[in-house]
Amino acid sequence: MQNMRFEGKVVIVTGASSGIGRSTARLFAMEGAKVVAAARRLKRLEELRDKVAAENAPGVILPVKTDVRDPAQIEAMFDTCLKEFGHLDILVNNAGMLDGQLPIHETTPEIYDMIYETNQRAVFLCCQRAIKIFLEQGTPANIVNVASAASLRGLKGGTMYVMTKHAVLGLTRNISASFFERGIRCNCIEPANILTEINKVPREKGIGILEWQMRAGNAAPLHTITKPGEKKPILGKPKDCANAIAYLADDVAARYISGAELKVDAGWLNM
Repeated sequence: MQNMRFEGKVVIVTGASSGIGRSTARLFAMEGAKVVAAARRLKRLEELRDKVAAENAPGVILPVKTDVRDPAQIEAMFDTCLKEFGHLDILVNNAGMLDGQLPIHETTPEIYDMIYETNQRAVFLCCQRAIKIFLEQGTPANIVNVASAASLRGLKGGTMYVMTKHAVLGLTRNISASFFERGIRCNCIEPANILTEINKVPREKGIGILEWQMRAGNAAPLHTITKPGEKKPILGKPKDCANAIAYLADDVAARYISGAELKVDAGWLNM
């Protein structure tokens, strides 16, 4: 029997064209939700929609081209959700970007703006609009933010990524403390060593050297510091994060959970 935890629920997932966001959007749709899948790459979103429909999912995917660095496009994303589905139950702030492990003295104003606007301001603006909607609806609702292992570590280099992911954790805690009595939960996951395309944009833009062993030393993700010929450790998959997000978004299983920081890292942060 198919799990229908999210039947009748409306979900927004940002950064849904690949990796964690794509896997999360698919999971929600496969379990009955109506999903606004938002990202810059519309073609990928349409492919996801068609794939989910071909799998006879009980839910649906609505592709919405969105660059979360643009506040106007964030507002349009929420407006489209309300116009098409009438309400909103769950927000997943997943869109994020690496900074090439640049240390503070090599971080240009352009890179500062790009990482800040994607990883921090967009999360704030999405949470802000969602909270307004949730309060107006007066029904139980929740937010799941994708933070990072970098939310808890200083690392070496990667100043903007670390700073912005610390901010995501702080915002999660603040919303949790502020709105639980109003029926609004807010949690986050903290992934590490997940096999995604998060390095793709920095590589394409030539940002940083992306040599984690040099930049981050022993704090580097495990899969980047193994020597040639050594057996690679098991990497997490986007679906591992999607399952964690779905658990936190479930108003039955996680009814009394808010402000949680769920590590998805196979114990790496305990090392």
